[in-house]
Amino acid sequence: MGWISRQFTTRTIVLMPIAIAINIVLGVTVQQVLKLPIYLDSIGTILVGVLAGPIAGALTGVLSNLIWQYAPGIGGGTIGPFAITAGVIGLLAGVWGQLGIYRSRPASRTVLIVAAVTAALIIGVIVYPILNNPAYTDPNIGGYPSWVFTAIVLIGIVAAIMVGGFILVSKDLAGFWVALAGVITGIVAAFVSAPISAYVFGGVTGSGVDVLVAALRQGGADVIHASLGQGLFSDPIDKTITSFVVFIILAGLSRRIIARFPNGERLVGTSVD
Repeated sequence: MGWISRQFTTRTIVLMPIAIAINIVLGVTVQQVLKLPIYLDSIGTILVGVLAGPIAGALTGVLSNLIWQYAPGIGGGTIGPFAITAGVIGLLAGVWGQLGIYRSRPASRTVLIVAAVTAALIIGVIVYPILNNPAYTDPNIGGYPSWVFTAIVLIGIVAAIMVGGFILVSKDLAGFWVALAGVITGIVAAFVSAPISAYVFGGVTGSGVDVLVAALRQGGADVIHASLGQGLFSDPIDKTITSFVVFIILAGLSRRIIARFPNGERLVGTSVD
């Protein structure tokens, strides 16, 4: 119990409602307004998990979805049951924080170039199935306007440039490991979400990813495999972008501030400026 209570310091408790608000505002904007095939509703969850620990991160994710589900004005929809997925994302973020994944790692220029190119290629690999999906290239299946396909291309390009560029400009190898952690988190999230989407909602959740499920169903996949396929299209790129946004936020914070959170020493090392 001591390990759990240490995660909920005053700073963690103050940060959690801010993180929940960030999750809901971005999630509503991206999923319900823009209907893009990503989510961006886990930035606050991952931030709390990395700074405070697995339980604090998991609780932030669960509360975000439950508050979103029942909040006046924006409540309802299908987000509530995915609190399980949000909890798993926060749990993994806490593990990455405790493992020191987000800690700065200076390296030689050659190593940094290799890491930047590799990270960009990883993003290209996880974005390619979205670009190659007929839901976005065949109007008879997806019916999406052309700007949505353009938006997906831009998301992939921006993500690759952001990750690779940050690694080179900051001269920090941590960016590579953060991107890799994001991909792993996304894959896990996809497998957790698929049964919820398939069996609770029949693969239709009212967000921008529904058309991917529809395309896979038209291709012959059953609802569970279509839901999993959609998740493996959307979740890895989404969690990579989200993880890197958190990394950039942490890079902009004072080492002294970070060190005062439960995972602080794992993020900045033992010495504090």
